[in-house]
Amino acid sequence: INPVLIVLSMWMGILGGWMAMSAFGLVTTTNYVDGLRLDFEAYTIFYALMKTLFFAFIISTISGFYGYKTNGGALEVGQASTKAVVVSSILIILFNLVLTQLFLT
Repeated sequence: INPVLIVLSMWMGILGGWMAMSAFGLVTTTNYVDGLRLDFEAYTIFYALMKTLFFAFIISTISGFYGYKTNGGALEVGQASTKAVVVSSILIILFNLVLTQLFLT
């Protein structure tokens, strides 16, 4: 579902920018669309979706690993989920650095 959320957030950002510009009368709709077309790079969408796929894989595998290893009751489940969130966050930060260096250099 993460790639769907990313595409939805891209569209909401574009729509929100257009609504703000038209509401305050700063830019006409034609100029806004022309600006979007002028600065559009398809590689940016590919880059965002690839990062999302990697991050979704990291989140699901780390959570599954810690969930599979959990023994005991509710307290251990809480500890395992906390560890999974921390490890996932750290790995996402590291993979963000690596993927940015790979895709944008």
